[in-house]
Amino acid sequence: MTDGAGCTPRTVRYYERQGLLTAERTAGGHRQFAPPELERLEFVIALREAGWSLEDVTALLQMRDSAASDGDATASLRTLLDKQIDALHRKLELLQRLRDEFGETAELLSICGTCTAVQLRVSCEGCDRLPELGSLPRPFRQIWRTRELGRGAPLFEDSLADD
Repeated sequence: MTDGAGCTPRTVRYYERQGLLTAERTAGGHRQFAPPELERLEFVIALREAGWSLEDVTALLQMRDSAASDGDATASLRTLLDKQIDALHRKLELLQRLRDEFGETAELLSICGTCTAVQLRVSCEGCDRLPELGSLPRPFRQIWRTRELGRGAPLFEDSLADD
């Protein structure tokens, strides 16, 4: 199971204790999993890596058995899947945007590398080798050029302040 799913024995034991996996025991007390359990484990791991909570995974896997009828289960499952598909589209858009921004940042850092290779600390203000601060990708501004952003200076009125 661990080799097939690329996880640790601790993970398999945990999901078994949570009722997500079922194993038979040998006379020596070793777990023996039926082949479909590996596919189930891979599915659980994929859902967890996609950000699903253990409670949501459990509810999904038990949806048909916990419904009053298969018709109810079909409707509930369809509604849940439609919501999850929408959420995954939003997450994919975010991940693609971050991938692009990180790629641009990595390219810009190669320019910065020529300065940092010869100086212990550099001042990026006035650098003519990079685009203007406002046109730099967000990760570059927030990680590398944060000193120039005036971090710590209040720019917006704090609507959460105690009255």
